[in-house]
Amino acid sequence: MSSLPYRPHPLLRSGHLQTLAIGVIPGEQPPYRAKTIKVELDDGEAVVVHEEAGVAVGSSADLVILIHGLGGDHSSPYLGRLAGRLESAGFLVWRVDLRGCGQSSEYCSRPANAGRSHDLASVVNHAGSVYPSRPIHVVGFSLSGNIVLKMLGEAGGNASALDLARSALASSIAVAPPVRLKVCADNMERWSRWIYTSYYLKVLDEQVQSQRRRWPNWQRVPEEPNIKSIRQFDARYTAPLSGYRGSEEYYAAASSLPLLSQIKTKTEIIADRNDPIVPYSTIAAAKLSESTELTTTRKGGHMGYYGLDEQGRLVRWLEHYIVERLKENRIACG
Repeated sequence: MSSLPYRPHPLLRSGHLQTLAIGVIPGEQPPYRAKTIKVELDDGEAVVVHEEAGVAVGSSADLVILIHGLGGDHSSPYLGRLAGRLESAGFLVWRVDLRGCGQSSEYCSRPANAGRSHDLASVVNHAGSVYPSRPIHVVGFSLSGNIVLKMLGEAGGNASALDLARSALASSIAVAPPVRLKVCADNMERWSRWIYTSYYLKVLDEQVQSQRRRWPNWQRVPEEPNIKSIRQFDARYTAPLSGYRGSEEYYAAASSLPLLSQIKTKTEIIADRNDPIVPYSTIAAAKLSESTELTTTRKGGHMGYYGLDEQGRLVRWLEHYIVERLKENRIACG
C-alpha cells in the first residue's frame, strides 16, 4: 500500500468541499509533449491516444493507459498531472480521448458512454501490438472506471464476448466508478446535486455543439426543450446516438455491476464513502472477484482527495497513491 495514508485537508473535511475544490484549486499542469496515435474501432470509427514524449523511458518500461471521466478528455488537469508523474517514475503513458471527446471527436459520429468496453479493448489490443513486450496497466476515472471494469468482466467471464489481449494486461485501477448507472442518475437529480449537474451539463453542451458542427446525426437531434438533468441528456443524446432505445436500457446494459465477480485481472477499485456523485452504496454491496480489491476512503469526495503530507503540505493524494500502487504492480508483475 502507499506509504502516504490519506488525511483530508483540515479545511476540506467533507465530500462536497473536496469535490468542489477541484474547480477552485486547478494545480500546476505540465506542458503537453505527446505524439498522437489513431486507433481504429470495430465499427469503422476511431479514437485518438496521446503517448507522452517528454521523458525518455526504457524500451521495456510498463505502459499505463489513462482514461478520463465524463465531459473530459486527454487535457483534463488530473490526467495531465498524473501522466507527468508516471512518466517521471519511468512509465510509458497513453492518454485516451473517448469518442466525441478531445481529438477523437474528429473521427467519431457516436458519443462516449459508460459501456464502451469494446473501444477500450481496441486500445489495449493496439497497445499490445505496438509494444508486445511491455506489461500494460489501465486506469479509469469515474465514467471510464466503469468502462474498465465492464471490459475486464466481459473478458473474464467469456473470452469470446470480448477480444482482449489479457496476457499483456498486468493490472487495472478504477477510481469512483459508477457501476450502477441508474442509481447514479437518480442521485444526480437530487436538489443538493444541482451544482454538479450544472457543471456536467455545461461541459457536455460544449461537446454537443462541437459534434453538431461535424456530424449530421447530431444535427437531427432537437435542441428543445432545455435539458435539466443527466438522465435527460442521456435520453436525448447518449442513448439514441449509441443505439439504445432509451436511457433505462442504456443504464442497464452499460453498468458493470453484474460483471464484477468475473474479473480475472488484478484490479483495484477506489471508492470514497462521502462521494457526492457516485454513491458508495453502489459498490459496497457488490460481489467482487478474488482478483479485485476494494480500497475505501472517507472525505475524499469525487476524485478530490486534497490532503496533507508528512510535513503538512497540500498534496493531491489520489495522484500520489496511483503512482505508488502502479510501482508496486510493476514490481509484482515483473
